[in-house]
Amino acid sequence: MRMPWGLNVKHLYLAYFSVISIALCAFSLIIYDQYKKSQNLNDYMRYEYENIRRTKNILMDIVDMETGVRGYVLTGDQTYLHPYEIAANRLPGEIMALRQATYYESNAFAESSSLLDRVDSLQKLLESQMNYMHVHGRGQVSLNALNIQRAQMDEVEAIIEAGIARRLASVKARRDLVEPRKTNFSYILVIGTILGVGIILAGTVLIIRLESENEDIKVQNASAETRFRAVMNGTNDGVFELNFVNETIYMSKEFKAMLGFGEEALDNDMHTFNALIHPDDFDAYMQVRHDYIIKQAPFYNNVFRLKHKDGAWRWIMARGIGAWDKFGQIRTLIGTHTDITEQKNREEELRQLNADMEAFTYITSHDMRSPLVNLKGFSHELALAVQEVDELLAPQQKTLGAETWARLEHILRKDVPEALGFIGNAVDRMDTLTTAILDLSRIGKFVYRDELVDSRAVFDKCLGAQSYEISNKKVEVTVNSLPKLVTDPIALEQVFSNLLDNAVKYLKPGEPGRIEMSCQETGRDYVFTIRDNGRGIAAEDSDRVFNIFRRARNTGDVRGLGLGMAFVKATLRKMNGAIWFESQVDVGTAFHVSLPKRTPVSAPNGISGDQTETNEDAA
Repeated sequence: MRMPWGLNVKHLYLAYFSVISIALCAFSLIIYDQYKKSQNLNDYMRYEYENIRRTKNILMDIVDMETGVRGYVLTGDQTYLHPYEIAANRLPGEIMALRQATYYESNAFAESSSLLDRVDSLQKLLESQMNYMHVHGRGQVSLNALNIQRAQMDEVEAIIEAGIARRLASVKARRDLVEPRKTNFSYILVIGTILGVGIILAGTVLIIRLESENEDIKVQNASAETRFRAVMNGTNDGVFELNFVNETIYMSKEFKAMLGFGEEALDNDMHTFNALIHPDDFDAYMQVRHDYIIKQAPFYNNVFRLKHKDGAWRWIMARGIGAWDKFGQIRTLIGTHTDITEQKNREEELRQLNADMEAFTYITSHDMRSPLVNLKGFSHELALAVQEVDELLAPQQKTLGAETWARLEHILRKDVPEALGFIGNAVDRMDTLTTAILDLSRIGKFVYRDELVDSRAVFDKCLGAQSYEISNKKVEVTVNSLPKLVTDPIALEQVFSNLLDNAVKYLKPGEPGRIEMSCQETGRDYVFTIRDNGRGIAAEDSDRVFNIFRRARNTGDVRGLGLGMAFVKATLRKMNGAIWFESQVDVGTAFHVSLPKRTPVSAPNGISGDQTETNEDAA
């Protein structure tokens, strides 16, 4: 429909709605101004009440700390310290939260700083009283100390009460402004009602506009989805999406091609996919997926076998991320499938190669001992033969003459026994080396049985075995708190024993020795540290420490073969652990051992393994 002057209905509506829009904008500004004032008032009151709540929590914690310590001092009952410990752990965070909330209030920040100083002073006093009680027992804290404690507590309470009173007064003053603003807001609402018709008409325009924008969004979403599918189909890995609402699975073209199927060959239901999983892997696959769905596992990383179209099994690594609804129920799991069959084959080849290397080392070391036994036996026979010859020639001393007899005596009683002694020492050393190589080769055959182990008890056992050397060298040993963890107790004892033996062995002669054992717990590991004040390891020798038959250059005066730390490193590798060290010459060395946190796993029935203890040195 055309209007005069070239106008149409659309132009008329636009002009009309322009006027309405201007009026609505003016009204909206007024409403917004009133709203902001009310909102600011509400925010201020909420801010003040929240700070009052924080301040009262601080006061309650301080009272709990003071009364807990006072009860402990008066009765000696440590149960009074339980609320003290809870409040002491919580108090710094609450004070810092109050300081951050009131950072831009100059008076409040100064007040919180003063409060923090007073609380810190009070806490130090309480700690000193507890420490005094621990040392001297009940009734040893003086009345004057309790009065000082009470005085400091009163000062803290006064600061807190003053801050609360100031904020309550400010809240009351602001509350008095609420009623006039409510009246003004009522007038504005009446005006808003009169303009309601205009707002409805404006809403009609908005609805039309939103519908138009909605159509544009649908087009954009369709285009984005097309691009997304194209990207997914263009990747080398297979892309999947598990839909737990309708129990279907989306499998990309590459996903199906990975298994030898065409794009339309597999149905998009979970039962079809589950039928492709290897029967031996199905339970483990479902368990990993279940743990991720219930959020027991932070990441979804699943390794299993899927059946190829040609009947072969392909190793697959699935990684993905889930989406949950507001009720905590999983909706979808989207991710990728990567074919790791070649990697698995290489791992199996490497495992077989390591097994062959271990067998070769074992056989070679074992066979080397046979000629050593012969050497040692015939050396002994030669020694007996030389002794017998010496006895036979002794009566002929005068007949042989002084010069001849002196030469024979030197040969039979010095040269030959000395040479046989060198042979014997070389045989003994060679026997020790082959035995050590056999021990190292057996590490790969050990079956580690995980159980809950008290690491303090294991270390104490190692201390008992080294007690003679420790007492003889007057070594001061400090053992901090050590955890209980799930690991193999015999392997842990071997690791601790070697580390402690090295720490004692390589202390500086003539100086008091100090050894400290501690443990730090991380999110995934326990990190044990054994620290000494011994001779230390030079930086140029750092690469030699964990190598077999290699020793640091400042250890020549100490007997050893350089096998202990190689054994420790190999053992920890089998335990999924690690070892490293920090050292400074003439200052000392700290060896760090990390072991993973884990739950007990039962070993298969019928499997056993011997574990050989080795206490050779590292450097």
